Amino acid sequence: MRPPVFGHCCICGIYGKLSFEHCPPASAFNDDSILLADVEKLRTGGNPNDYDQGGRTQQRGAGAYTLCDSCNNNTGGWYGAAYVKFARQGMEYLQVSRSASAFTFSFRIKPLCVIKQVICMFMSANGPKFQSAQPELARLVLNREMRHLPDHIRLFAFYSIGDRSRSAGVSGLSKGFGGSSPTSYVFSEFTFPPFGFVLTFKCPPPDDRLTNISYWADEFAYNETRTIWLRFPVLPIYTIYPGDYRNRERVLKDGEQNLSDMSRDQ
Repeated sequence: MRPPVFGHCCICGIYGKLSFEHCPPASAFNDDSILLADVEKLRTGGNPNDYDQGGRTQQRGAGAYTLCDSCNNNTGGWYGAAYVKFARQGMEYLQVSRSASAFTFSFRIKPLCVIKQVICMFMSANGPKFQSAQPELARLVLNREMRHLPDHIRLFAFYSIGDRSRSAGVSGLSKGFGGSSPTSYVFSEFTFPPFGFVLTFKCPPPDDRLTNISYWADEFAYNETRTIWLRFPVLPIYTIYPGDYRNRERVLKDGEQNLSDMSRDQ
């Protein structure tokens, strides 16, 4: 029997015994064993094709001991079922339209509940210090009637294809460095098929194809069900790097080009 895990809850911040939080909920296709890649190996030159080399298997699905029993039970009871229904609809659509680059379908969902479950997943993925840095998000999910994301935060979504997931805490990315108009991005990403989500902080999304769903926290009440037409891009997850939506062929081609450029410069 596993000994109790103690730490600070990623939502309320209180120190105590932690419970295992499935991210996403187990019924959202997260009830089977997963292989956790050796990230350090991949960062130091490992091939993305070798995700199964040096990793470890986690039998109970994606997640970790991140929440106290109270936060786990409350947020799961308030928002979990709504997210599961959203994910199941998305998976049905993705299976019949995965060859498209983007597509539009209607979803019958509880938008505010879905967005709050997504925020809970981001809080677990970012660790306990995140809730102290973003207390507005903690208040948002702990009060089921509360609405509105903080002004500096936006949430974007996309369809995720393939058999890989990716979770990244708050990260920084610069594009156009050395040019006349470089752009910096600060964001966190959580991706688990059929969806991926990007939470941005005072910046645009790292990819302009992503769909902004922040308004779900403004226009809908708790437990309000609506039919919403959504157009999400279909993006692959191949590397470990957040904000990178290149497919396998593009990654390999870019790698060959980089090697060629290095050889020419030597």
